[in-house]
Amino acid sequence: MTVHRRFLLTPSFARLIRRERGGVRHVEGFFPEQQDRSSWVRLEEDRSLLFLKTVGAHGEVEDQAEIPAAHAHALLDVCAGEANYTRTALPIGEGHALVDEITRPHVLQLVTVEFASDGEARGFRPLEWFGPEVTADPRYTNQAIALRGLDEAPGIPLSDAALNSLIDTLEGRFPAQAQVAVNRPKTKQVPVTRAKAQASGDTVKVNLDEIEQAMMREMEGAPEGQARVRDSQPDARRPLAHTVSPGALPA
Repeated sequence: MTVHRRFLLTPSFARLIRRERGGVRHVEGFFPEQQDRSSWVRLEEDRSLLFLKTVGAHGEVEDQAEIPAAHAHALLDVCAGEANYTRTALPIGEGHALVDEITRPHVLQLVTVEFASDGEARGFRPLEWFGPEVTADPRYTNQAIALRGLDEAPGIPLSDAALNSLIDTLEGRFPAQAQVAVNRPKTKQVPVTRAKAQASGDTVKVNLDEIEQAMMREMEGAPEGQARVRDSQPDARRPLAHTVSPGALPA
């Protein structure tokens, strides 16, 4: 059974991670809630999936099946709620942190780490750039966000230590505790947007000095050192509703 831990993330960190590592767009549609089960459909850039999660005497069991894209679009039309987001899989040690930038129905940034057991999940110490943990808060599941929305997310402080920790992660340096065996993402990650040099086949190097300077400017300009989640949301409707490009990810 996969175990998840989920954390809030400051918007500027999420944008920086996506800019450097790209991401995969997702649309998830959720059917009305039931007492002992939940079901939803996910449209990714190269596949479509139908999920069923049931709760029994031995805990939660989640099953999934790949379905044709046309079926997924039809199911999305009859879902009770929908969430759109871009997911970036960022390596941390032997596993990945899954960074989600949710754009609909509300703007929110989250980071999720998956584990193979409860013991691994309990032994993981969050990295400095992670925000407050919301694993036990039912408001921050994809299902709750899609079906009930979210009034307001708490402010997330920015700090020198958090920025340095994120830069270390982008450079491939991790604390010893991060070397845990966590589940790897199953979907190939392709950048949503690419720099011109990448389109021509050249190598693009990350200038971390420029990144750090930009982040420090943002920290100095944030009121009382706080970066808050935006209340407004972009006018985006199902970025994948008509075409699914091949080759391009806890409810």
